[in-house]
Amino acid sequence: MIVGGNISIVGKPNVGKSTLFNLLVKKHLAGATRKPQTTRHTIDGILTEDQAEFVFIDTPGLNFNIKKDFNRFLNKNTLGAIYDSNVILHLIKYNKVDKDDMKVFENIKDLDIPKILVLNKTDLLKDKNKLMGILSEIPEEFTECYNEIIPVSSKKAKNIDKLKKVIKTFLPKEKNYSKQDIISHKSFEFFIAEYIRESCIRYLTEEIPYSFHVEINKFEDDEKIVSIAATIYLNKKNHISIVVGKNGKMLGKISKASRICAEKLFEKKVFLKIFVKYDPKWKEKKSFLKFYE
Repeated sequence: MIVGGNISIVGKPNVGKSTLFNLLVKKHLAGATRKPQTTRHTIDGILTEDQAEFVFIDTPGLNFNIKKDFNRFLNKNTLGAIYDSNVILHLIKYNKVDKDDMKVFENIKDLDIPKILVLNKTDLLKDKNKLMGILSEIPEEFTECYNEIIPVSSKKAKNIDKLKKVIKTFLPKEKNYSKQDIISHKSFEFFIAEYIRESCIRYLTEEIPYSFHVEINKFEDDEKIVSIAATIYLNKKNHISIVVGKNGKMLGKISKASRICAEKLFEKKVFLKIFVKYDPKWKEKKSFLKFYE
């Protein structure tokens, strides 16, 4: 019998949730960079294998330190995904539980949902024999909340299959199973916007990633080519020259990286045109905030 359900990946910002999500779904769906809060949405990815349908959900990092409306939206989205889960993966760095990890823990500890503590970045541990000693230093009141503790390395794709096998043991049986012939409930336009955001965050300075929004203006999927037009909205006028770059080189770099990701997703040629516009109040508009609901 098929088992299946929702598996939410949660944790503080910049702990590697999106990289783990992409590995679990075996596709590049979520933007993953070294900079915190790359993910602004809950993103689902569907994987059917080994008599199981996994619906993995990548979530924005829970951040209770910033009290802006936008961060409240992100936290609301993450907490909503947690409550609808069949399994929760709480991702932390393998060698440290800090106050931000504890805040995430406080929001999930009393939920009657199977929880797996995933220790990431174990590739940084040169002597793997020391892992048990490190685990023993994590407070017992923290670890006893979890049904399983699994060490992984998202960077090296280590122990991912074992993690999926453990997740499967907690998924409920699907009595009226009907295979979903989709990779996500998000639209293709959504993923194009995510690829553009990811490229911007990867190539631009520290300030820019939190001062822009991507909107898809045209999306035409023909038999041999996908044609896309998108706009990057900036809330600072002097950022336009940074995003465009000298002789348009930076925008060309962003476009190329985004297009390559899109072509892997669609498995055919993609034509992508990106515009850049100034809008100082995009975060305050209801239409933009609704986009993140």
